[in-house]
Amino acid sequence: MFTKSPTTPAGTTPSRPSADASFADRRRSLLHEGITIKGEWSSDGIVEFGGTFIGDLTVHTLVLKRSGQIKGNVRARSVTIEGGFEGTVSANSVSLKTSAKVTANIVATTLMVESGAAVEGKISCKRVAING
Repeated sequence: MFTKSPTTPAGTTPSRPSADASFADRRRSLLHEGITIKGEWSSDGIVEFGGTFIGDLTVHTLVLKRSGQIKGNVRARSVTIEGGFEGTVSANSVSLKTSAKVTANIVATTLMVESGAAVEGKISCKRVAING
């Protein structure tokens, strides 16, 4: 349950993973359909969500699966939406897949929208790519 801190030579500090550690090196949380969460949730890893979330979500990377529904506010470095989303998104990059149904205010540096994605709301971003 508890782990001991790594031993290091006197006067040195153990290295920590950088904030931009590779995608594969991050912790991953997988939440399937049938799960409902209400409230606030934070994670410094990758969250793949297929259930229902109502509230505020702050994560490094969010993948909202096709079966997933979020109603609330999301802050993340990267967001991929395949399911239903209602609320606000603030992220460096947002990707809306073909199956996405989004009613939201989106603030992003980069937004990618696939053909078939349903989007309603205010969008503020620097770069938009539409695939279709």
